[in-house]
Order: sequence, then C-alpha cells, then structure tokens
Amino acid sequence: MLGNPVRFTPARVLLAALACLLCILSSSLVSGALAHNLGQSYVYLQIREETISARVELPIKELSEVLDLTFSAEKKLRTEDIDPHLEQIKAYVDNHLTLDCASQACDLVFQDYGFLNTTFAQFLLLDYSLEGFQTLPDAIDVTYDAILEQKPQHTNMLLVEENWRTGTFNNESNALLIFNRPGQTQTLDLSSGSIWQGFSAIVYLGILHIVEGIDHVLFLVALLLPSVLRRQDSSQWRPVGKFSTAFVYIIKIATAFTIAHSITLGLATLQIVQMPSRVVESIIAASIGLAAVDIFYPIFRGQSWFVIFAFGLFHGFGFADVLADLGVTSQHALLSLFGFNLGVEIGQLAIIAVIFPLLYLLRKQKLYPRFVMKPGALLLGVMSVYWFVERAFDIYLQVLPVLQGVF
Repeated sequence: MLGNPVRFTPARVLLAALACLLCILSSSLVSGALAHNLGQSYVYLQIREETISARVELPIKELSEVLDLTFSAEKKLRTEDIDPHLEQIKAYVDNHLTLDCASQACDLVFQDYGFLNTTFAQFLLLDYSLEGFQTLPDAIDVTYDAILEQKPQHTNMLLVEENWRTGTFNNESNALLIFNRPGQTQTLDLSSGSIWQGFSAIVYLGILHIVEGIDHVLFLVALLLPSVLRRQDSSQWRPVGKFSTAFVYIIKIATAFTIAHSITLGLATLQIVQMPSRVVESIIAASIGLAAVDIFYPIFRGQSWFVIFAFGLFHGFGFADVLADLGVTSQHALLSLFGFNLGVEIGQLAIIAVIFPLLYLLRKQKLYPRFVMKPGALLLGVMSVYWFVERAFDIYLQVLPVLQGVF
C-alpha cells in the first residue's frame, strides 16, 4: 500500500531551494586541492604572447639527500642557507631539466629563487626564462628527471600554469606531462588554443566567480528578499500586486549594480584607480549587512538604486582583485576585461532567474515576511558582521571552518 503523496507546498519548495543554495555556498568554501605532495617535483610554465617563463619546484628534503647538502630537517630554510649551495643546485637542475624548442634554439636562463612551505614539505622555487626562440614554438621537448634519477620512486610533473589562448590560468593541479623514469623525454604541444577559446574560458571564470563568490551572492540575495513586497510603514510589508512591479524594481537594482561594478572593474584592471584590498573587502562585507538592516528599518528610504550603485563600485574593485590574482589581463587586457565582466553578468542573471520567480510565487504566503525574509535578513546580517570583523581588523575567527565541519 502506497503512503500519502508528498504535497509540494510553496514552503517546501522554498526550503528545498534554500537547501540547494546552502550546498552550493558551502562547497565554495572548500579549497581546491593543490598539486604539492610528498615525493613529487614540478615544473610550471607561464606561456604568454611572446615569452615563456618556467618555475622549478623541488622538495628540499629530497634535494638535500641527493646532493648531500646536510640541510637540517627540523627547520625551514632561508636564503642564507641556500646561497652557499646555489651554484651547485643550479648546475644540478641544468643537468636534469631540458626544454628543447625543436627547430629553434632556446635556453633556460636562471632569474631568482624563493621558498614554498606546504603542509607536507618545504619546496625550493627556481625561476627561469626560456630565451633564444624567434617565434613562440609549437612544441617543446621536455626531459625532467631531477631527484627521480637517484630516487626511482619519485615522480616529476610539468604543468602549464598560464596560457591565455587555451584558457589556462593559475593552474596548480592538472599535470600535462608526468615523468617516472630517468632520461624520459616527452613533447608538450603548444599549437592548440585560439582567441575564442581563451575568451570563452575567461567568460566562464566570470560566471564561476559570481556563483562561488559567496559575499557577492549574499548581497544579491539581500536585495532580492524584499523585491516582491512593498513597505507600508517602517515594519509592515504587503505583497506587490503585479509581476511587472517587482520585475521593474529588480531591473533597476541589477542595472545600477552592473553599471557600478563595470566602471570600477575597468578602472582598477587598467590601473587607473586603485584601492587597498582590505578596505574593499570590508566595505563589501558591510554592504550585505546594510542591505539586511534596510529590511528591518528603512535606511535607504527610496534611494535603493543609488545606495546599490555606491556599493557596486566597491564590488567592482573586488572583481578586479580576482583578475589580478589570476593574471588574466596580462594578455589581451581589454578582451579579458570584457569577457570576465560578461561572465559576471551571466552569473548574476542566473542567480536572479532562479531566486526571483520563487520569491514572487511565495510573496502572498503569510510565512514569507515573518519566517523567510526577516530570518534570512538576520542571518545575512550576522554573516556581514563576521566578515567585516575578519577583514577590517585582519583577524581569523575560525568559525566558518568549524561550522563547515559540523555540516
């Protein structure tokens, strides 16, 4: 005998949608896995329009064992520890890493070095430029057996960290070539990719950033929650009568936000106007809280579009910081800027398209103002204060990781 059928009431639909949104936002808090593991060495290539750079990353413990450097395993090394052995280390890398540009002559030229500290090990980072070629090669023959020659269980990897034409940016996890035996030579194909492929990837980055950028999403949610109601006085709300009324309101605030962040995204990316990241991120956090407060008490007083425009300017600076971190605009700056901004708009419209119709359907439910909008605004306010304290005072409260672990 079948049980009673499940009734899909508006409240249940809302709860299901909020649960899905929570899953998406929670997943955005999980950091992507990096490639650095025990028993591995890496070469990262940065391929630009006319230049190629390389970064070699070697685990210091294994490097010390192979070269008999007697580095202490108990402490993190500094430049004064490496400097006396730098020429020996450079000569070792020269003997065990070859990048051959096929029909063209090219040589690795050492530039500088640094350190990377991970959970598992400390790595020595050696920066090189690949010089001598006249035009960007279509392929590079790579031989890389540093440490691997002396320790057969070791694994070496080559990754392309940046290549605009293939839409590769800040890649630290997808290895293209894997070396697991001494003397092994493999070919890296550089002939693929196009302007369209790079542009499409940047549009996708814009979509991904707005969808996974939880502070930007929550700011939009704070604006959407009251969009299907109209305030009668400071505390009473009534549902809008027509879809067009709420829709026009959404168009106004979305347009104000879009124009504002497009302006500062362009100015900051082109380095015409700059603002400290700490100030920008603090104001973005505050924008969520003020939008939430307006639900309880009318602080915007009919000037929502103007306030949203002002906050949108700071969100644009936040988007620009992301572009700078990824190094996306190091090539084809204007095209990259347009593509990323287009992706942000697509992501923003997708969020509105999912949430707004649902809120419109729920607007006449008695539970909506009291049990959805106001509790939602309260939660947004708490998140805003949490982020503002962390960002403004540069402290780490460690609350979100704990909650994430619980859920």
